[in-house]
Amino acid sequence: MVVERVRTRTLVALGAGAGALALALYACGRSTSSPTPAPASASAPRVAGAPPLASAPRLGTDHLDLVNELPRCEVRHRGLSFDFGTPQLRSRRGWSSSPSDASADVEREGATFERLFARRASYDFWLDEPEEKVTLSVRVHGGVAQRLGAEVDGQGLGSAKLTTGETRVVDLPGSSTTLARGRHTLTVRLSGGRATGGNREPYAELDWARLGPGDELSATYSAPTLKDIVVDEPLDGQPRRSIALRAASSVRCTLRPAADARLRVALGYWGDGRGAAELRVLRDGEAPVTLAERRVTGGPGATWTPIDVALGSYASELIVLELGVTDASQGGRVLFGDPVIEHARRELPALPRASTVVLVIAASMERRLVPPWGPIEGLGALGELARGGAAFSGYRAPITVPAGAVASMLTGLDPRAHTLEDPAARLPANVRTIAETVKEASGRAAMFTGVPTTSTAFGFESGWDRFEFVSPVQDLPATEPYLRAARWLDQELAQGPARRFVVIHERGLHPPWDLDGDAVAKLPPEEYEGVVDARRGGILLAGVRGGSDRKPHRLEPADWTRLRAIETAVMLRQNAGLAKVLDTLERHDAWDDALVVFVGDVASGELSGVPFEPAGPLTEDRLVVPLLVKFPQGKFAGVEAKGPATAVDIARTVLRALDLRVPDSVGGVDLWSTANGISPVIGRPLVATLGDTYATLIGTWMLRGRLGRAPRLCALDVDPSCVSDVLGENPIAAQALWRWTYDVESAELLPGHKVMREPADIDLDTAAALTVWGDLR
Repeated sequence: MVVERVRTRTLVALGAGAGALALALYACGRSTSSPTPAPASASAPRVAGAPPLASAPRLGTDHLDLVNELPRCEVRHRGLSFDFGTPQLRSRRGWSSSPSDASADVEREGATFERLFARRASYDFWLDEPEEKVTLSVRVHGGVAQRLGAEVDGQGLGSAKLTTGETRVVDLPGSSTTLARGRHTLTVRLSGGRATGGNREPYAELDWARLGPGDELSATYSAPTLKDIVVDEPLDGQPRRSIALRAASSVRCTLRPAADARLRVALGYWGDGRGAAELRVLRDGEAPVTLAERRVTGGPGATWTPIDVALGSYASELIVLELGVTDASQGGRVLFGDPVIEHARRELPALPRASTVVLVIAASMERRLVPPWGPIEGLGALGELARGGAAFSGYRAPITVPAGAVASMLTGLDPRAHTLEDPAARLPANVRTIAETVKEASGRAAMFTGVPTTSTAFGFESGWDRFEFVSPVQDLPATEPYLRAARWLDQELAQGPARRFVVIHERGLHPPWDLDGDAVAKLPPEEYEGVVDARRGGILLAGVRGGSDRKPHRLEPADWTRLRAIETAVMLRQNAGLAKVLDTLERHDAWDDALVVFVGDVASGELSGVPFEPAGPLTEDRLVVPLLVKFPQGKFAGVEAKGPATAVDIARTVLRALDLRVPDSVGGVDLWSTANGISPVIGRPLVATLGDTYATLIGTWMLRGRLGRAPRLCALDVDPSCVSDVLGENPIAAQALWRWTYDVESAELLPGHKVMREPADIDLDTAAALTVWGDLR
């Protein structure tokens, strides 16, 4: 979902002379009847007045139509099917999301073909059980190549002659080698012939391929392409949009069902004769489980047979739901009409409307220090939020660049869409924040930040009635953003009812620390002489982090002891600032109707050698941060919400609480639904990205890697440190997590959906602030 990847940058001072600083940024390029065809996928949504913006495909919260989901499912008919020229095949090209200039999709004879401009093309596939003596059939339109050959994992399957301009099915004899469970690679090779003249001629065009056991029915084989299996067929006067499958065919879709998820489908038969359908659940390392079996009859008087199956018993597992046909009369098909996975019927209470929304974003905040996860002693304001609000234990940041996480909260776009993915980028001018939506509805919006990377230089000033940056270079307390926000709220609330949205990005745990030198000297350990200094902490830690290769890039035990002591002192001061804002709400009787959110941007990195990196690796000690939400009217006070959540959810929740229309570009799931225990019906993967790296989490499964290379898969419930790679042992989990990752990574490749990265505009004052902050050396 990237033609070019922006790698993580480091802000580096090239020189320091006469009070002038310069920045060096470096970057690398990185990308028998005629059934009704399936509709083309909808283009990505856009915000009014802005160019189209790409975002991750939105998972169905209430229901999922399996006909629409087919491009992300696996279709089989007498073996494994490859439908070329479709999104499902594009995700099979290794571990990359970038498009290849060696191929292009084309329409021919009512079908989608992949036009190959290179002599070799490879496609990954996964097997959840061993396969013996496979053969290969390919429907191909001849180009300039004279022969087509194929192999699986280096084992040849044979070759066949091609004729330029002729479309036909070629059958290759296959291999006697048994293919084991796990990932394999099919490679198509084209030989002979060469392009002539100035035109770029393809070597061949591929329509579909079947890889499976040899049989005697190859002459009657009909590939289950998307255009072939989606029909709108009436039975007994009731038309239903259906998946139509022949005998020995199946559709497999991966999901992690919600606790109340149900599969609802109507079975029928298209044509004369009879057929048998089977609904199964497949899991890594487990025997298949049959959910339902039915026989259906076609011909005159054929009717629909409704099926309703509960999936809640698999709510904690990653499963494959299989819709299969075990038997069908020749020429007929079993119909799976209007197949949908949805929540059991229940009403979701309406989100109480808020007149005021306060979003507090704490820099480098660790969850262990915030109640209810941490101690409440001395943290009265945070304790009040914890008692009066919901604690979201499934919250995870989408990136380890703090400004990128904040941008997702304020736009509802994931980092790939808003492009603030590195410490030297700014929020593009044509990316709208939700503050502009508030203002368009005659509301008032303000942002107060004490963090240099969300200052004007980084594009965060746009769209607010008031925007103020308190630089760490200024001789002002770290709580100053809180104090200014409280004064703004005091003035605004005195003017009567109106929609109000205020954002406070406070320094949190990040150095420099606003602590008196004498007070710091009394902190443990005694007689400390290390690099953790209150005023110069950011500069000194940056020096350790960027030291020479011969010098260890880590802190000593005494440094960590001093750092932990400073964190406790800082928490007390930041809590006092928060108390000023909460007191202001209470004085104006606005507390009960307010939505108050306290969240970390990214964590400092407890397990790293040196914390507070401007863009640390995608590890859970940086991605897991606190999220507390005090809903209006005290709803869900003291509740732990365990469902998955991330930064874009905050934008959606703010708009819904203020009773404003949510722009189509805003992604995520509103936190009110999550607090109510309603999660996306087929589960929700959380994909974090940084440069060309990613870390995808669903349940306890984690897929982490770098685009273009094989990733690592681990199960966090049995391997919390993610030491063991179980990629080859769990084909269902591996294939599913990569598919979800690919959807996010390839979103911005859609035509017209690219937002260009903009570099930050660093002036001398901003450079000084970044130096003190530790992001610039």
